[in-house]
Amino acid sequence: MDTPVLLTGASGFLGYHVAKKLNEAGVRPRVLELRDGRPDVLNRLNVERCSGHLEEPASVRAACSGVGTVLHLAFKVSVGGGAKLLEEMQRINVAGTRQLLETAAACGARRAVVAGSALAVGVNRNPKPLDESANWAEHAFDLQYANVRREAELSALAQASSNFAVMTVCPAFTFGPDDPVGAPANKLVQAVISKKLRFTLPIGFGALDVRDFASGVVLAAERGRSGQRYLLSGENITVNELLEQVAAIAGVRPPRFVPPTALLRALVGLLEFVSSIRGKSAPLTREVLQVIGRYAWYDTTKARTELGWSSRPLRETLTDTIRWLQNPQ
Repeated sequence: MDTPVLLTGASGFLGYHVAKKLNEAGVRPRVLELRDGRPDVLNRLNVERCSGHLEEPASVRAACSGVGTVLHLAFKVSVGGGAKLLEEMQRINVAGTRQLLETAAACGARRAVVAGSALAVGVNRNPKPLDESANWAEHAFDLQYANVRREAELSALAQASSNFAVMTVCPAFTFGPDDPVGAPANKLVQAVISKKLRFTLPIGFGALDVRDFASGVVLAAERGRSGQRYLLSGENITVNELLEQVAAIAGVRPPRFVPPTALLRALVGLLEFVSSIRGKSAPLTREVLQVIGRYAWYDTTKARTELGWSSRPLRETLTDTIRWLQNPQ
């Protein structure tokens, strides 16, 4: 890996573990965060903090000066909807990524790894895993967030050149211990072990350990081919299978009630209406419900063969996650 290394998003769940992985390898990354990043999380890491934030061009230029490798993981993540949220995600995820990579290349950086999303690869209607070449027209997940992340990823890959290698890593639903921010997957596990989750849904998804994600980012920076995307996912399971495993490890009963889709649509529709009355973006939209009955399952052969990447058993991930949730350090 060309050093120095600039890492964005180190105050988030994924970026935090990438920073830890770099620290374990003896690398002290330079870090630059979004305007609303959490500086307290950085206190747990051995990093060089850059002044300013990612939405300031001058701060981006200063952070990129002399950098050899860029690891870009700072993105606005939301499954909500509305014009205001769309504008924010376009500005941060698409325009912000383009500006960072253009600046890094102009400053002489040689390689960049950009975090994508497995959702931007597609979601199958059949219980079969998709690979990096999946046909978006056939497997598109018509969610505002997925569309924006796909646009950001394609824009990033388009900036690859003979002097500046760019590749993306696309993680599936990510679990793991040592979570400084409360990742959605870990919140799902917490809801099961605290007996607060009362229902299940017919959905399939890939379950990824955050520590394996961090390994994938570092391996992509070292071995990845320019212009390529790499899917990172562990076991492909259903929600029912996940809840059963979590409940068995924690010693609780898993939820088995499956609410009618019409009821879910009505409830989410009400949430959207109330949010619009309050002049706010809805935290959840009915578009998300398109995933019901579909399979966010992924084939990671490319990452395993080209990067030498591997993932650990899901049970190990869940056991470590539950242990940490019950006794966070």
